[in-house]
Amino acid sequence: MKSTLILCYGYVALHAPEDQILSRIDSDILRSISKHFNTKDLTMKLSLIQSVGLIAKAISTVVRNQGYMFVRKQELMGVMMDFIKAEPTDAMRTPVRHLVMTTCANLINLEPALTENENFEMLRTCLNGVYGLPPVNTPDKDRGKDEEALEPQQREVLYKDTFNALQELLRNILARDLSPDGLQTVFKHIEEWLSSGQDHERERAMNTTAHILEFYFNNLHVKNMVTFHNLGSLLGRLAPRCTDPNPLVRRAAIDCIYTLLYIQLRYEGFSLDYKDDSVERLITLRESMDNPDHSVLYKTCSELAKIISKRLPQQQLNTLIFMLFEGLVDSQSNCSRASSVLLNTLLKSRGAGLQDLVSEMLEVLHIRLQMISEEQVKVSVAQSILILATQHLQTVINTLISYPLPFDSWSCEMWIALGADSKLASQIMEMLMEKLNVMAPYVDKKESMMRAGLTKVATSHPLAMTCALKEMMLNGQSQEAVVSLFPQLFSSLLVRLGSSVGVTLPKDINSFGTNRKSPTKLSAGFDVCGVAVEALRILLARAQLDDVVKPLDQEGAWDKMKDPQQHITGVTLLARAMARHAGPRLPAIVECLCPCLNNIYECQRVTITAFFSELLNHHVVTELMMMDVLMNNMMERISDPCCTVRMLAVRGLGNIAVGSPEKVNKYAKELLAAMSSGMEEKDDPGKHITLEAMSGLSKVLLYLDKKNVQLLVVYIFMKIKPFLESENDEIRCASIMLLGNLSKFGSGEPVFKDQIHNVLVSLLLHLSDPNLQVVKACKYAMRVCAPVVGSELITTMFQNHLHEDKSLHYGEFINDLTKYIIQDFPGMLNFYHITVIQFFKSNWAEVRAGAAMFIGFLLGNLPEELFSHINMGSVTKGLVMLLQDPDPVVRVKAAEAMGHFH
Repeated sequence: MKSTLILCYGYVALHAPEDQILSRIDSDILRSISKHFNTKDLTMKLSLIQSVGLIAKAISTVVRNQGYMFVRKQELMGVMMDFIKAEPTDAMRTPVRHLVMTTCANLINLEPALTENENFEMLRTCLNGVYGLPPVNTPDKDRGKDEEALEPQQREVLYKDTFNALQELLRNILARDLSPDGLQTVFKHIEEWLSSGQDHERERAMNTTAHILEFYFNNLHVKNMVTFHNLGSLLGRLAPRCTDPNPLVRRAAIDCIYTLLYIQLRYEGFSLDYKDDSVERLITLRESMDNPDHSVLYKTCSELAKIISKRLPQQQLNTLIFMLFEGLVDSQSNCSRASSVLLNTLLKSRGAGLQDLVSEMLEVLHIRLQMISEEQVKVSVAQSILILATQHLQTVINTLISYPLPFDSWSCEMWIALGADSKLASQIMEMLMEKLNVMAPYVDKKESMMRAGLTKVATSHPLAMTCALKEMMLNGQSQEAVVSLFPQLFSSLLVRLGSSVGVTLPKDINSFGTNRKSPTKLSAGFDVCGVAVEALRILLARAQLDDVVKPLDQEGAWDKMKDPQQHITGVTLLARAMARHAGPRLPAIVECLCPCLNNIYECQRVTITAFFSELLNHHVVTELMMMDVLMNNMMERISDPCCTVRMLAVRGLGNIAVGSPEKVNKYAKELLAAMSSGMEEKDDPGKHITLEAMSGLSKVLLYLDKKNVQLLVVYIFMKIKPFLESENDEIRCASIMLLGNLSKFGSGEPVFKDQIHNVLVSLLLHLSDPNLQVVKACKYAMRVCAPVVGSELITTMFQNHLHEDKSLHYGEFINDLTKYIIQDFPGMLNFYHITVIQFFKSNWAEVRAGAAMFIGFLLGNLPEELFSHINMGSVTKGLVMLLQDPDPVVRVKAAEAMGHFH
């Protein structure tokens, strides 16, 4: 009875005289029925909803355009929303929803207008209450057992009425503000359902959208100076749904786009009955959307993008592009792929006009890549980056280079994408190399206020460019570009490697993370030199030089290149592998590297000189006619301000004797001058240049004609002598070897014979040198010098006993030797014993012991008539000093020598 009475109030209001109704609505009608708003009874609830709707209709009929303010409108709307919220979310068994929305459709027409928040709350409640329902054909038994099940026909009618009521409500909301903003207000509540994971929810949302767009179009009256400013955003949401897995969604999406483009044409001033050929093609496309074949769908998608591109104003393109970026992560893989097809088609046709947005677009793609799981969509994003690069190359490069280091995996993917197009990859690589070659690779910074000294700190741009080159070359499709630019790439990366050794990362390099806000932990493998080494390795692999890479891997050359102490060794191994397995590529590389030998950074000059130096060790240099170029470069580097560069230049000149011995006499003058100069080097703290000069000269002498050396023999000999007693084992060894190699040029020369006697004592005593290599060098030198000494006995003795790998009984050997010296050179006894006494002060105990032994045997074997040749005072004084030597062996040998005084 109450329900009937409440319903009667509504009908009384609807049919009451117009001049009497407004004054009674609040006091007589609403006051009577509002006390029942909290009812749980369904019948009463339905009567209340209908009654409020009839009252709203009555007021609307009466007031028309009088500006009447219905003060209880918001309250009644709130009650209606509560009724919907009270309904079960997973079932529809009552007409509550459609009656509430019919009532709200009537209330919405009354003033005052709802606030933005009220409007938002109402739309969200209604859409959630309707779209979230299970499909109409879901069996009732699955919805709960509290109430009687509905017949299928009843349920179908109930659903249909509800959706019709929702559409009426949306039409009435839209009618209050029939503008682009009004349309957006309604659509923003529907759009989130368009990408739902449930087919039926997407279908409902798309059908609603099609309905409101058609209503908008049919009731549109375009005013001057108004633009359809949200066309791009609407298309961006709807276009990807054209490949939705649900065919009904696909068809509705095409219908929506068809209507949207005609709405745009109306805004452009075309008449209501105007037909556009390109838009009309959508009708044909609509039919092809029934074909579920992926290739057909994506082809249709591409056609759709062309139609949109033709009709879309430039100022709307930006919004559409960014909406499609969001579509790349759509929950439906079909639609995310469609977004990528639409995006790339639009970028190809219209991307050239988006200069100002390139950086922002790349930033968004970078973020999207982190969320995309669909491999095909990732491939399409790579294509998007390529398209942008073909249109705005400099901007794309500048943007990607500025990304935080180390590049995260998504930044790396973007660089890898740029390697896919050979022509474009070549352009980018050339740009990066050009900048790499001119930008400062590092800056010198003071280590701290407390400590002196400077640290090399990498500059970020060249480091980023090296990383970029490395990533691009990881793309297999970059091979053609890599091969065509191989000499330049190899040279640039080798120079970059040289200026990366011992260089630290900037302290602030990890202050920016992936999103440029949160710090990221630096990868343990990320270091300045490591990046250059890795890039070089990838370059060789991409250029299919596996034969070069293999020995470098086996010899640990990559790690050596990174180590400041072993860098030169690493570069030497690289040059060796290139000379052996990639000879034909070397002339172009040498041509690229030559100008870099004048670079201001000595670390770069060191690396290039080390590379060139080792090349000269191989005959390929002569075969490919590079000798003159390399020879000239080495000669220039001999006067380099950097000590290490000078040392490597001298090494390179010596290597000519190994790589191209037939060229030694051609360059005899230059080689001898350079080596002689190297042996006199003053600014050579570690005597490295001296060592290389002597080692190199030893190699060169093996192939020089006598005429080229003869005049210099004594001059060189004099330079060698000081090094025979060097504390540096390597220098002692090299000087003794050189002395031996020089001997063949002195045979038959009296002056040279004297020189040999001058150094013979030193060689004899160093036969007991603590360093085994020095001992071997002494044996070699004495054996080859023997013919020059002038004694057949001594010559035979040296050649029989002094073999590098044979052991020598030193005491017996010296004993016999002193006998031959007494016999063959009595006139030189004074010289010999004075020379030996000088070695009593030698740095090595073994040599001091040997000197004592030599004097002892000399005295023991000396006939009485020759004692006048010996200064016994000096001998005695020297031996007495040795008797106090810290080394016991020396003391014993001195005592034995004293025993011969009788």
